Amino acid sequence: MEHGFQFTAFVPLILFAIPIAIGNYFLAGRMGRNKVLWVVLTLIPIVNFIFIYYVMYVVVLYVLDKLNRLTDSLESASP
Repeated sequence: MEHGFQFTAFVPLILFAIPIAIGNYFLAGRMGRNKVLWVVLTLIPIVNFIFIYYVMYVVVLYVLDKLNRLTDSLESASP
């Protein structure tokens, strides 16, 4: 009976991680990262808490790189 209790404790964590995993799948695709790896790391309990911080920083750095490239292209195009 004790094993059933341990499994039911992880069910909410997995259910909470599924929508985040779907979002990470699309984020990874747009950023050129490995989609399957991002989904798997998001679905593993405890690992996903650390991985979410990694995803946040990678997304912020990706956006900053895009903005820097856009700024550089606008500056070089202006007379």
